[in-house]
Amino acid sequence: MKRTPLGFGRGVLTALLLGNGMVLAEDLSVERYVELSSARLELEKESWTATRQPPTSEAMAALFAGYGIEEADYLAYGGANRKAIAAYLTAHPAAKQRIETLSAHIGQAIEE
Repeated sequence: MKRTPLGFGRGVLTALLLGNGMVLAEDLSVERYVELSSARLELEKESWTATRQPPTSEAMAALFAGYGIEEADYLAYGGANRKAIAAYLTAHPAAKQRIETLSAHIGQAIEE
């Protein structure tokens, strides 16, 4: 099965994502992207706090698989949809604050 990175191709997200319970790529929305971003940051915070190391690649892969997406596609989606993500975060200050707070906690854990 051929995969097309999110946000590329004919302007339509038509790729099928592999993983447990295949999910159509068009099911990824800005809201879901932000939700996954928060979950990713939470995993990183927990890992840095507990082990003083980043999450394992297996833990990250499991997180992304739970959302039916691979990390490379997540990164591509973020790059292709920066303006929409920024607008979403402006309209949803609680989500923006959560991301900023988690990022600050990660920075503190890394510095300790």
